[in-house]
This record gives sequence, C-alpha cells and structure tokens, in this order.
Amino acid sequence: MKAKQMSEALTKHTERTLILIKPDAVVRGVAMEVLARFERAGLRIIGLKLVVASRELAERHYTYEDIAVRHGEKVRELLLEYITEGAVIAAVVQGVSAVSVVRKLAGDTEPRKALPGTIRGDYAHVSYGFCDDAGLAVRNIIHASAVLEDAEREINLWFTDSEIHDTPPS
Repeated sequence: MKAKQMSEALTKHTERTLILIKPDAVVRGVAMEVLARFERAGLRIIGLKLVVASRELAERHYTYEDIAVRHGEKVRELLLEYITEGAVIAAVVQGVSAVSVVRKLAGDTEPRKALPGTIRGDYAHVSYGFCDDAGLAVRNIIHASAVLEDAEREINLWFTDSEIHDTPPS
C-alpha cells in the first residue's frame, strides 16, 4: 500500500520547470556547477542543450506583456540583448515542487539581495542601481520559471517533446 501511496503522491506533486544558465555564467565557466546544485537537491535533468537564442525566441520568452508592462520597455530590451549575447544552457528539470525548489535555489532576482548559499548569492553580486547606471540587464546567472504555467509555456518554447527524456531513475 505504501508504494502505491508514494507513487500517487509523486504523480500529483511532480513538476517540470525551465532553467536557463545565462551567457555570463557560460562565459565564466560556472554553468555545470550551477546545474549540479539542482541534481544535489533531488531534481532530475530531463532536457539539456546549449543554445544561442535568436531575437525571435528571446522575444517569445521575455514577452512584452510580462516584462515591458511590469518593468518597462527599456528593461525588456536590455533582457533581450543579454539573453542573445551568447550561448545559454537550457535545461528542463523535474521533481517534487520543482518550480518552487528551483526558485529557492536560484535566490533573489537582484543578486545584491540574494542570500549566500543561493546560486545568485554565490555567483553574482550586482545591484539594480549599478546595472541601471551601466545600461545593462542585471547579470544574475540564471533564469528560473516563476510559476508552473510559465514553466510549461517556456519549456515548449525552448524544447521539443523529442528533446525531453523522462526516463525513470535506475
């Protein structure tokens, strides 16, 4: 009975989410360290690829309605430039409450406020003020889907079904 109950609980609570290791992390050579943190937390990587995002893909990812409406067109434009300036590592991870687990591990969006032990707290330190003055998007290492609905939409932007390999652990 316990095995069946466990299986049902896993089915109910397992989620998939998108992680993008941004160009600054790829250039610095910390991308695999970042990905390893998700595996150590118990999440499984079920899709992984190195991508140079086109402007079109970036615009579909950072939508006008999401970014420009909430933060302004300038912020969106800076994000579009940032995500297309070099290679990103796109990953789909899966596990219990994956969206919130990834967000917790990533840390605050503004690296200056991210706690030590989080990815942004350990690998980035810039503030919104610095980036505004420098005319840059916030270099914060990683994108993590905000909510499950965003995760589903974003996974479908970055991956085809054949690129996701949901094999049970052995």
